[in-house]
Amino acid sequence: MPHLSRPGGFNFNPHPAHHLASGGYVRPEEAVGPSNPTPEKAEDFVRQGIDFHEIGEITKATQYFRSAAEMGDPVGMLMYGLSVRHGWGCAANRPLAFQYLQKSAEHAVGDLKSRDSFASTAAKGELVLAIYELGICFRHGWGVEKNKKTAAYYFEIAANLGDPDAQNDLAWCYYHGVGVKKDMFKSAKYYRLAAAQGLSLMGNSWIWKDKYGGVPPLPSPKSPKSPGPKSPGISMGEKSPFSQSLRAPF
Repeated sequence: MPHLSRPGGFNFNPHPAHHLASGGYVRPEEAVGPSNPTPEKAEDFVRQGIDFHEIGEITKATQYFRSAAEMGDPVGMLMYGLSVRHGWGCAANRPLAFQYLQKSAEHAVGDLKSRDSFASTAAKGELVLAIYELGICFRHGWGVEKNKKTAAYYFEIAANLGDPDAQNDLAWCYYHGVGVKKDMFKSAKYYRLAAAQGLSLMGNSWIWKDKYGGVPPLPSPKSPKSPGPKSPGISMGEKSPFSQSLRAPF
């Protein structure tokens, strides 16, 4: 089942989706139990949705996310959009998912511009994740026409706001010249930023070379001369947000 948990944000590590049967809409109030009083605020719906998601009640979780989204909560829009995109607890509908993710990203940009600080790193991570996920939609053409340039644009926004997955994906774009002009210096820069957050990639020792803006390693007489850069070990494949807690193998 999908697992919720990335530090500073959410990441789905999804497994086969649980689809609603035809007409099988489950109202959040029907899922309420002794330990789950009826939520009153949008953020409460989000929290309980996460709780249901963590215990494998994917259908109930998605309905809570939907309720939060319909109340205008940007995190609810993000979670419901991801659920609908991948068919977690509902029938997959990528055009609808794109609409919710776009609304969430729009709220995120507004919130990020209006705040000098955040109550928690998780709050910022959720907002930045919405921007990154919009880039994922454009990269793969999920619910919107595929556009590599627009995907790189959103990756860059999210990368500059600190999202490590966006940093790696943007670095890949600069390395290969996908959606942006090829730039090895910028590629190395963003790979280093992601590595600093624990998302380093095998075969990327070249990013630390002085000519790419890195700190050159200490010389070792027993080590052969380091070769030039080689294609980094990453593809424009799939990522995972409801954690890597809301992220999914995309």
